[in-house]
Amino acid sequence: MRRRSLLAGLAGIGGSLALPSFAFAEPQSRPNGPWIQPGQTVQKAALTANIDLGPKLEQIADRSGGRMALEVAGTSSSGWPIHLARFGEPGAGKMPVLIQTQIHGGEPLGTEAALHLMQTLAGSSHPAVLEILDRLAIWFIPRLNMDGADFRTGNGFLVQRRQNTQEWTPQAWGLAADTPAPWYLPRSLQQPGAVSGYDINRDFNPDLNFRLQPGDEALLPSESRIPGFFVTPEARVSTAVYQRMHPEFFIDHHHRGSNVESEENNQLTTLQVIGIVTEGTPEYPLDPAVRDLSFQVNVLVWDMLRSLGNSPFGGITRYPDVEFPGTALGSYALNGSGIMLYETRTVGQKSMGMLIRQSVAGLGVTLEALASGTVSGVDPNRYLDIPPAGPRIGNPEHL
Repeated sequence: MRRRSLLAGLAGIGGSLALPSFAFAEPQSRPNGPWIQPGQTVQKAALTANIDLGPKLEQIADRSGGRMALEVAGTSSSGWPIHLARFGEPGAGKMPVLIQTQIHGGEPLGTEAALHLMQTLAGSSHPAVLEILDRLAIWFIPRLNMDGADFRTGNGFLVQRRQNTQEWTPQAWGLAADTPAPWYLPRSLQQPGAVSGYDINRDFNPDLNFRLQPGDEALLPSESRIPGFFVTPEARVSTAVYQRMHPEFFIDHHHRGSNVESEENNQLTTLQVIGIVTEGTPEYPLDPAVRDLSFQVNVLVWDMLRSLGNSPFGGITRYPDVEFPGTALGSYALNGSGIMLYETRTVGQKSMGMLIRQSVAGLGVTLEALASGTVSGVDPNRYLDIPPAGPRIGNPEHL
């Protein structure tokens, strides 16, 4: 009962949350939407702009009565502050947990979920919240890719994008000026007139102290799933926070497009999860205990979201198998942290509230289970029971 009551407080679950559906002769998904309609402008005013993020965090910290400490952990390539919010410090029996969102600038709902969760942790007197604060140290990087979150067109229109904004400067690493850029700087962004930028989530390395140096030139253009090189300030900021905290569990929040559950079941997926993104390398093997903890948390969230009555959270599936030791999740898993990836469905404003509540519910039950120790009772072997992601689908208006 306590878990359900906490989730109700965190996620606003209760009452009717049914999604609207649209009438099509042969719907490609259930529910068949909502979809962005022709000529519709996606309103982003409800989302937290870069300029408002700091003040919002300061307000939460000011009202927390000392529960939350706030600092600037570093700056983006273009100079935006990268914030770190801390609830407690590791040690003294507190399990360290790190939650990071919006490593891709065009994936904003994790930031909103983190803000909702921080407000609850800062101000609630619910017994389960007090237990979480007593037994966990929880740190948030609520928006890592500030540049991508504020990316604008030439006329100033906010579009947001996956990459940061950063030029390739090989001389900074002692490399020749004509050294090719890392493979995760898209070629399209290396063209004249383009605003250059990296996919930050390919810039990590299991060797957290790795830095490019002369002799590494041959690694850079190899477009493959090799680890990254920490050329972005954002990846280095995240890693510095990680090394300072040494979290036992790490959560990274992303977006993905639209999928159905399977070829046979056209239930629209609202969330894809994953607990393993790399099998490890010879130098950095994946600890089976870390893998099992990752599986346990993923199963816990899957079970909880499916069990909630009268909610739209459905078709929760498992993200496709990948081998990415150069992501934040991969790098941190190989350094001893259990992991969970959130890949929430990407849509317009019609479903933003529901998707934020879904993430807050999952994050809330995770923190509660880690604090209480009940996560240890979850069978990690059930991880493969989470159905694999089904086919990707598109807006039927655009088919």
